[in-house]
Amino acid sequence: MIKKILFGMIIVVVMAAMAGGYAIYSFFPEDDFVARFALENPSRSAFLLVRNDTVIGQQNLHQPMPLGSTVTLIIAIEFAEQVGKGWINLDEKVNKNELLRFYVPHLDRGAHNNWLNSETYISYGDSIPIIEIAKGMIQYSSYANSEWLMNRLGTDNINNRLLELGCTDHAPIYPFVSSIFIAKEYYTTKKDDQLLKAINNLSEEQYNDYALSIHAKMLQDVEYRNQPIEITETTQRIWSDRLPAGSVSDYVTLMKKLNSKTYFDKTTQTVLNEIIETSMSEPSIREFYHHIGIKTGATPLVITKALYAKDRKGNTTEMAYFFNDLDAQEIKKMDLSVKDFDRAVLRNTLMVQKIQKLYSSYE
Repeated sequence: MIKKILFGMIIVVVMAAMAGGYAIYSFFPEDDFVARFALENPSRSAFLLVRNDTVIGQQNLHQPMPLGSTVTLIIAIEFAEQVGKGWINLDEKVNKNELLRFYVPHLDRGAHNNWLNSETYISYGDSIPIIEIAKGMIQYSSYANSEWLMNRLGTDNINNRLLELGCTDHAPIYPFVSSIFIAKEYYTTKKDDQLLKAINNLSEEQYNDYALSIHAKMLQDVEYRNQPIEITETTQRIWSDRLPAGSVSDYVTLMKKLNSKTYFDKTTQTVLNEIIETSMSEPSIREFYHHIGIKTGATPLVITKALYAKDRKGNTTEMAYFFNDLDAQEIKKMDLSVKDFDRAVLRNTLMVQKIQKLYSSYE
């Protein structure tokens, strides 16, 4: 009897140690975690790293993945192009209340509130320069700013820009804040699996049309966004899975255009620099980089990133990695590890060599 009790206690201790070890692992950053996770989870990952025009590692190049707010790079480019054409005046001021039409609490992981609390936002009165809206979209990942700009720029213009940029794997961009209301607006009697099945059966065109219809209602009714909406695990997954999708191939090609500083005309490029390269205002960043631009995207299931850089030694880097269907522990681990990973890739030649060797062994 005593042996059985002792054996049971040992099992409990071992299981507790394993659980504790996993918890420690989950909350401990690793600078190569991103590259390893992509290789170990190919059905949920896409990865592409290019250094000095040489492919270092690649996986699922043309697999469209939900992008989160990384897709707003396309919106930023259309914004800069319209400035370059004289369609938008950077001196224009926008009433701050206009942005609230598209603000849905808890949808963007607090991003819009972080922007509202920034010194830049607070420094303006009732109105804010239009370029600050674009910067808030990129720097803070404000979904409300994204949706407002979609309306101002025109979704047709944004999607035509996709074609001009050569993004052949990309799904159309639609108002994705509005889409969170599709279940409430069109499927009030369906719950959980029935709701999931009904919305999954919608074509891309129908889903986007529903989102555009709701977007029009949000424009007309400032209170629309305040209606009660239950963002359950099911509705969150539906929304996340149907976000605009693109491939790492498309986004690294886009990063190369931005990194070259020659693809866009001078005015457009100047605006893009101001919107995307906000970190260049920091002396510690200028010490290492001639220029650098980064855009991340995240939902409770998704982490994505696209970046480009030219360092002070003349090395150029373009990288994109997209992950989908992550659990809470994986999200936490990614959140802790991505900055160390990016820094190691950009500044440590040994890390680049490690990734190259790692991916070559899987080919």
